[in-house]
Amino acid sequence: MTSKTMALFRIGLGVLALALFAAGPSRAAMERPDAWITTKVKISLLTTENVPSNAINVDTVDGRVTLHGIVSTDAEKAKAEEVARKIEGVRTVNNLLQVVPSSRKEAVKVADADLQKHVETVLSRDAALSDSSIKVASVHDGVVLLSGDAKTLSAHRRALADARAVPGVKNVSSEIQSPDKVGDEELSTSGADKGSSMKSAAYDAWITAAAKTRLLATSDVPALDINVDTDHEVVTLFGSVPSETSKKLAENEVKKVDGVKAVKNELQVVPQSMAKAVQETDDSLQKSIDDQLESRSELKDASIDVEVSKGVARLTGSVASQSDRLLALATARGVPGVRSVIDELKVTPPVSSR
Repeated sequence: MTSKTMALFRIGLGVLALALFAAGPSRAAMERPDAWITTKVKISLLTTENVPSNAINVDTVDGRVTLHGIVSTDAEKAKAEEVARKIEGVRTVNNLLQVVPSSRKEAVKVADADLQKHVETVLSRDAALSDSSIKVASVHDGVVLLSGDAKTLSAHRRALADARAVPGVKNVSSEIQSPDKVGDEELSTSGADKGSSMKSAAYDAWITAAAKTRLLATSDVPALDINVDTDHEVVTLFGSVPSETSKKLAENEVKKVDGVKAVKNELQVVPQSMAKAVQETDDSLQKSIDDQLESRSELKDASIDVEVSKGVARLTGSVASQSDRLLALATARGVPGVRSVIDELKVTPPVSSR
């Protein structure tokens, strides 16, 4: 091999290495759990100026983020979408924000010292933050800086939301230290797992997961077209359904979830064309579900058995996390012809090899 050829070979290897290095993070990003993406989007919105974050609902399904709510200007709508797109793992953003110009009200003027006291009071009274140690580091011209330690990523988000909602607060910045993941205890749909955690900031995430699981198990409800967001135990449903009947059915199912204080049903009724329902044999449905589950790299550690009877799929076996459990259920429900999904999966975290 000549020196020139050797040089070109080395350059080629370098380019290949750079390409692989660049591709690596994007593949890892695609495997970010939906609950993590939703929480990180909310945190980013809460710490962004000129975005009415407390008026924006966020939901994520398979990395696809949906924004819903009301903003005052096209600039606010565009900014919210820009913020969401920057979060690692986001595949697409469906921006359903409505622009409704509001009359310009005089901003609430509150002295920084008084504002600090108000925010401190709100944080101290939120039982969801009782296991965290969050304080107001400073307030300058209405901009609040929070610091300290949050027990969970959900608690981090909750503290920012509490502070942002105080009249007079223009913006919130964060130096809060928290885990950079949504733990299984935050998503577990087992009542025993949450115990008396009505006080837990993770309770909103738990309610969202439980609501989605219930919708996936309900026939005559297009569960994958329904977005769910929970704030202080109040659930907002948005997206589209084919009829008023399915809209009401979805609301009634979510109301059955423990701890739900109220349901804001903002589902849009969009009648579908009278297409024939997909008719598949149970055996072919089972094979299709198995194929779809095997195609998901996130479920490589799972051991899932599928049984289908009259279009109803029953999933048993084990998965590595609560996020994987929701992914498996949604994947099965997404197979054309599947009417509903029964969840009998167990979460068995992989044993650490030390």
